[in-house]
Amino acid sequence: MEFNTPFANIYVYVASLTCTALIYRWLTNRKERALPHPPGPKGLPFIGNLLQMPSSRIWEKASQWGEEFGDIVYVENLGKPMLFLNSYDDAVELLANRSALYSSRPHSTMSMDLEGWDWMMINIPYGDTLRKHRAYHHRFISNPDILNYLDVQASETRKMLCHMLDAPEEYEKHIARLPGAISMLNVYGHRVEKNDRYIELGMTSIRYASEAAGERYFFLDLLPWLKHIPECIPFVDFPRVAKAARKVSHAVLFDLYELTKKRVAEGNAMESMTTIFLSENTKDDGIVEDEEDFCAAAATFFTGGVDTTVTAIMSFVLAMLKNPEAQRLAQLEIDRVVGNDRLPTFEDKENLPYVQALCEEVLRFATITPFTLPHLTTADDVYKGYSIPAGTVVFANIWELCKNPEFHDDPAAFRPERWLSLWNEDTKGEDANGRRPRNYAFGFGRRICTGQKWAEHLLFIAAASMLAAFNIEKAVDEDGKPIAPNEDYLQSFVRTLGPSRCKITPRSLKMASLVRLSVEDD
Repeated sequence: MEFNTPFANIYVYVASLTCTALIYRWLTNRKERALPHPPGPKGLPFIGNLLQMPSSRIWEKASQWGEEFGDIVYVENLGKPMLFLNSYDDAVELLANRSALYSSRPHSTMSMDLEGWDWMMINIPYGDTLRKHRAYHHRFISNPDILNYLDVQASETRKMLCHMLDAPEEYEKHIARLPGAISMLNVYGHRVEKNDRYIELGMTSIRYASEAAGERYFFLDLLPWLKHIPECIPFVDFPRVAKAARKVSHAVLFDLYELTKKRVAEGNAMESMTTIFLSENTKDDGIVEDEEDFCAAAATFFTGGVDTTVTAIMSFVLAMLKNPEAQRLAQLEIDRVVGNDRLPTFEDKENLPYVQALCEEVLRFATITPFTLPHLTTADDVYKGYSIPAGTVVFANIWELCKNPEFHDDPAAFRPERWLSLWNEDTKGEDANGRRPRNYAFGFGRRICTGQKWAEHLLFIAAASMLAAFNIEKAVDEDGKPIAPNEDYLQSFVRTLGPSRCKITPRSLKMASLVRLSVEDD
């Protein structure tokens, strides 16, 4: 065939380029297919490593595999690839530096299809919707000046201290109330009352969402057709659980939002994230723009910090029971900086390096979330000579980062002083090669927790205030022997800790009076 048109050369050129590109792609794919997957335990045909996956504490198994196979461990379950990252450097490289490939989320059959948590920001794949939700959080939560949430945190913390004066044996209840009360004021302008149903709603939503994302219903992601099993089948509980959870999901998404809208219409709403949004996005005809996205972003923040921050503060109490010397040193620092005529404030924070280091060590020692939320690769990748296929679910093993002696000297010991160099003027900025807990406890890359600063502020003011006001000591039995504190964490996606039998007593009558006056002044 002859090309007799003036565009003949262009056709030939384009065809040549196309053929070259196809050949190059074929060769590249062939090369990538020839690369091995990262090392991991040998599986069985078809089912892969399914029988080797533990029913709980997968992070501990991932650490054990890491000792045998290295920092990057690859497994497959019914053809679905998973990658465990036991190294901080690998987690940073893949989840942060290569976030364009590693920022999506796997689909959870139980959480998203059955229980209806697909609106939660943690479940949304990377894209425009997620960016919109994160923009709301960054505006209202990352900048404390807009909502002045530091004042709310300080005020609600003083109320918690007052409740502890009256009923120290119920300290778990008082701590559990704190983050929910603050987030409801921040997000909806709702002031928590005694036995407030919205506190219980928030806690219930987290329990359902965490359980759905945990190991218990992992089988549904491997065999999603099982979701069609009817509720009437004996010994099958997930349809019933999903039905109840979907009602909770709808309630937490809309109930407080609609309550705030009603108060705005009546003219008696407190300023909050929701009232600011409504004032800026309500059109003349009453239609609210982007209402669905905002409701989801607001509800995500309301629920997001409830469980994790409660566990952090409960873990702080446990650490003080087990480490009285750390408590003594922190109280000496507070007495020197703050004195005994007032309670600590956020203005004292920079002058309380030991208290800050103590909070940093709580994040490491408690390991509140042993795994980061799962990431999902959206394209094939090659790392350290290994092929990581698209569709791989990737977990950073926070448990290993917290407990590995190569990362932290004597990791079994609670030692706040390991972080003091962060606030020492001569060594300021040195952060153990980036391995300080706040650099990994809240996630990596584009999916890092947007409430991190909010949670860090609250842990600090709660810890500093409790140390200033109370002595936290082990209880004794009838023979006068100390009672061992409760260290039995409930192992789930978010670890939770119950109370210990202990003595929480005011450090002085003067301090008890200061606590009560601080609440009256509000």
